[in-house]
Amino acid sequence: MTESLTDDEARALLADEARRVATLWRALDIDGDEVLSAEEIDGAAAALLTLDINGDGQLTVDEIGGPFRWPGGQRRSAIVRILDLDADGIITAEDIADAPNRLRRLDRHGRGHLVPADDRPPWNPILAQAHRGPAETLAHFDTLREYKDHPHGPVMPGADPRQDPGYLLIYEHCNAMDVQVGRDLWLQSVDGRRVHQWPARNHASETSTAHLRDDGRLIRTSCPSLWLDVLCFPVGAHGIISIEDPDGTVVWEYELFEPGRRVMHHAFEAMPNGNILVTVYEGRTFAEAVQFGWQEQSQDVLMRPPDLQRWWIETVLELEPNLETGATRVVWEWRSADHLVQDVDPGLPHFGELGPGCRRIDINYSRYPNYRFNMGQIMHVNTISFDESRDQILLSSAMHGEVWVIDHSTTTEEAAGERGDLLYRWGNPSAYGAADDRGKVLDWQHDAHWIPDDVPHEGHMLVFNNGSRRPGDDSSNPSPARLSFQNDGYSEILEVRLPVDDAGTWTWSDDVDPMNGAEIVWEYNADGSADWFSPFMSGARRRPNGNTVSALGYNKRIREVTPDGETVLDFLPGGPGRTFRVVPIAADHPGIAALGLSEP
Repeated sequence: MTESLTDDEARALLADEARRVATLWRALDIDGDEVLSAEEIDGAAAALLTLDINGDGQLTVDEIGGPFRWPGGQRRSAIVRILDLDADGIITAEDIADAPNRLRRLDRHGRGHLVPADDRPPWNPILAQAHRGPAETLAHFDTLREYKDHPHGPVMPGADPRQDPGYLLIYEHCNAMDVQVGRDLWLQSVDGRRVHQWPARNHASETSTAHLRDDGRLIRTSCPSLWLDVLCFPVGAHGIISIEDPDGTVVWEYELFEPGRRVMHHAFEAMPNGNILVTVYEGRTFAEAVQFGWQEQSQDVLMRPPDLQRWWIETVLELEPNLETGATRVVWEWRSADHLVQDVDPGLPHFGELGPGCRRIDINYSRYPNYRFNMGQIMHVNTISFDESRDQILLSSAMHGEVWVIDHSTTTEEAAGERGDLLYRWGNPSAYGAADDRGKVLDWQHDAHWIPDDVPHEGHMLVFNNGSRRPGDDSSNPSPARLSFQNDGYSEILEVRLPVDDAGTWTWSDDVDPMNGAEIVWEYNADGSADWFSPFMSGARRRPNGNTVSALGYNKRIREVTPDGETVLDFLPGGPGRTFRVVPIAADHPGIAALGLSEP
């Protein structure tokens, strides 16, 4: 929103929008008792057709309460989302005919009827932030951000000759709860042209990512099911990874999407040997978690629908794809369940000491009230990076505010034992009891990775430090119970020299050292002065000419800066949805020639 609103104006606007969004509910609730009974659900098709003003057998935005103030505003209704699956603003005759079946899927409690809460997002930012005042809430309500259909920004592609001459791989995906839906995936030249585009496929759930192989084939993630099924998992789940020819023909695909149990999520890493590393949410019941040594934290988690009452930890799989047969072999596995620690009950598993040198993950560090979107998870690993020379893996845990290094030279059996414990950790010494919270450096960070050997400063780590949970003062609690959508936060990019030698041996500090031997050698926006903030997702990558390109996942804003921090690119691609990160492709990347493109 661009104009300022008084609280009274904001309340009136909220009330009007809520009335419009509830148009389908009112049409379906024939007796007006605020319950969609089994009979009303069975008769949904006929009830919906009463809104068909022009008699064409389908419903458009203006017939379901529009126009709406924000693009996609009607999709705050779960009924709209379950009917208009492709988010084109049209509920077709086929959608209407299938309405009873789809509405029953909203009955996640198995009650046999629906109540108004079933038509709302499972997490409502407006209600959660009501204490801040409706005007402020409206101005920052994430899912209703405004966008333009065309690219725009202060420094457009090609405007500054200091931009790296290579390409950008941009994958647009849906935002949380699919209020704004995007599925475009394209390769963009330095002058802003879409020089190659891959066809949309499946469902581009939040945090979908892509990678261009040397042979011109694409690796991408997507989701096999509807947004409602994605909500059975913590944020970032997708479940499908595929390899495709330039025309989108799938040559290999692997699916891991087991509600309540396991699902692939967030990033992947293409390895030099052709294998692929993926991160996997592994689910347990709360009762099972307590037997692990977890302290059950609050009753609110037990008020969730049954399919959301799960406790999630992490697993890493190495997949070996067979492009001839389409088969997949899991050749290596690391499970965080084998490397936990708790210091509250010696009678339960994983009991041990916390403090400097602790190489296990504190099962009780993440406190649910301090996190939104946690959905029962305790780690939220959002990035994986592979170092071939040392045969080690770097993981980023946003909830712990840490990066973890693990040994990949092990067998799966060895990875389950002491050799699978952390080789190194950095970012938040309070996560393992080595210092208080004031030593925390990383804050809901994303895209932590080793800089590759074809760009400057290879071997260092680059990380997008979101900074969404900064305290805003000098208190000893830099973990306020929020994930800020406000402009009082700021994001930064950090380049870090980590204490490891060429043989892969790590140096841990014997003293209580918040940096644990690491050194920040370059940073962008560390003083919060560049108007650069995203509360979640996002990433930053080094380009061959030494520039760094980053994307704000919050609004798809892409910025490229020189080593001196000067902005040479700053634009938004336009359109709905978000992008988890933007991937730079060098002008001489072999995949460019394989796609039949010449250097820009």
